[in-house]
Amino acid sequence: MTHSKNIALAFYLVAALAGAAIGVAVDRSVVRNQPRPYDRQAMRTRFFDDLHLTPVQRDSARQIFDERNRTDSILRSPVRPATDSVNARADERFQALLTPEQKTIYAQMQRDNAPRTEKK
Repeated sequence: MTHSKNIALAFYLVAALAGAAIGVAVDRSVVRNQPRPYDRQAMRTRFFDDLHLTPVQRDSARQIFDERNRTDSILRSPVRPATDSVNARADERFQALLTPEQKTIYAQMQRDNAPRTEKK
C-alpha cells in the first residue's frame, strides 16, 4: 500500500472509533435516561404534560385509558397462554445464538427492563 492509502485507512479507522465512542456516550447519557416504555405512569404524565392538559382533563383521560386497559386485558386473557408460549420459544431460540458473555449481558438487560409492579 502507498503511504497515502495508509493515512486514509487510519483516518477512516479513527473516524469509526470516534463515532462508536460518541454513540455509546449519547446512549448512556441521553437515551437510557428516558422513561422506560413499561412505566405507564411516567409515560402518561409526559403525554399529559406535552398536551398541556388541565387537571380535570387529566382525570378524565386517566379514566378513559384505565377503562381501555381493563377491557383490553379481558379481551386478551384467553390468548395470553399461547402468546406467552410463542414469546418463550422465540426467546429460547434467540438465546441459543448467544455466547456465554452475551447471555450474561442479555440477562442483565432483561432484569433492567422487567416491568415493575406498581404499589398503590
